[in-house]
Amino acid sequence: MATIHDVAREAGVSIATVSRSLNGAARVNPETRRRVIETAEALNFRPNLAARGLATGKLGNVGVLLPDVSNPFFGPIVAGIAQVAQERRFGMFLADSREDPSVEPELVARLSQQVDGLILIASRLEDDDVRVFAQRRPTVLVNRLVDGVDGVAIDAAQGMDDLLTHLARMGHTSVLYLDGPAASRSGRAKRAGLTAAADRLGVDLRIAGPHAPTFAGGRAAAQKVVDSGRTAVIGFDDLIAWGLLTRVREMGVDVPGRLSIAGFDDSLDEGMVTPGLTTIAARSGSMGTIAAEMLERRLADVTLPPASELLRSTLVVRGSTGPVESTREAARAIG
Repeated sequence: MATIHDVAREAGVSIATVSRSLNGAARVNPETRRRVIETAEALNFRPNLAARGLATGKLGNVGVLLPDVSNPFFGPIVAGIAQVAQERRFGMFLADSREDPSVEPELVARLSQQVDGLILIASRLEDDDVRVFAQRRPTVLVNRLVDGVDGVAIDAAQGMDDLLTHLARMGHTSVLYLDGPAASRSGRAKRAGLTAAADRLGVDLRIAGPHAPTFAGGRAAAQKVVDSGRTAVIGFDDLIAWGLLTRVREMGVDVPGRLSIAGFDDSLDEGMVTPGLTTIAARSGSMGTIAAEMLERRLADVTLPPASELLRSTLVVRGSTGPVESTREAARAIG
């Protein structure tokens, strides 16, 4: 394994120049820095981050906390963060709260000891707790915004408004919403968007929950959905909607003829569910990239004012939603 001495010898510079070049110090000639970096890459040299941390006070790592590593919604977010971290030569530590908000403070505290900054994905921490942690370590929130803290989120209220408007246009006036975890901040935005849209559209909206944001959580809600008599159901996320759709079809319910089903996130690969799931595309990969770049800026200058971005989502209509049966029959009679 190549050492810093090998890089210095091959590049024809001192060990101190190698260190300054790789650490991004300003006092290095650009041509010298380029030669050092190319030499380090050719020798497959990787700096000793622990030793560099002792010298600079920087650990060279970022910490990422998320609620459920198995949830496909979070995969593109983590991938976006990892891409930026790799390009900037940061290490990345990942922690999973397993949908248990009570363990988040301990996980954040432990991560903080090993990293220069934190990215908290869909955190269920109280706002004041988020601010406290952000004062201790540069922190960026994903899929949630808190005053005074850097963050990027999808406009979930706008997405749910678009989704309910789509259903109302197909004649659905009786809609059930399967809510997710009670502590979810994005869940609050989703409920707000739905209730405001229901009032505007004259839709009878019923909210049921909480439910686990999982495939199993959707399956478990199937009998309740069928008994409700509603013509359309919106799931907190795609996993709930997928589990529900799978189970009601096993029960002999025609989707979308008898029941329209929609999700949120657009996290399922094509072909995973039949019919294809109508949903809201949440640009999760973009959130990861933006969050990592926000953290990089914050690490470079902790005096910058807090930044926040609210990204617009997109309605994706597929085969799991359609006109209510009475509308279909009226159309046939007219035809």
